[in-house]
Amino acid sequence: MNILAIDFGERYIGLAVYTRKSNTSFALKVIDTKKTNLIEELSKIVENYEIDRIAIGNPIGLNNSETRMSKETDLFIKEVINENFNITVIKIDERMTSSIVTKSNNERVDDISALQILETYLSNV
Repeated sequence: MNILAIDFGERYIGLAVYTRKSNTSFALKVIDTKKTNLIEELSKIVENYEIDRIAIGNPIGLNNSETRMSKETDLFIKEVINENFNITVIKIDERMTSSIVTKSNNERVDDISALQILETYLSNV
């Protein structure tokens, strides 16, 4: 199965991909939603990589409670993914992934965060 991992943010969305054919995972890109048509971009990726599953980071609180961003993520899944794609979505607990990835020089690392979400998913299947 080919998997697209998403690190959802209100403006920036990090993407990573796992392909069955090459048996590799890689950080793909960071989408700036103010400069890119998100649905068009996701459609291209889903088609080009023949995606059949999406793993998305679930930003729940440390005490296992829902947060403002977990509500935003659920809305994104409902309004963007479910409305436009017929693909299974798996939410991955991302509480510990953010601390693994660090930023330097204000560089966006959302794609690396997506890769960490993907690796977490793959290690649990």
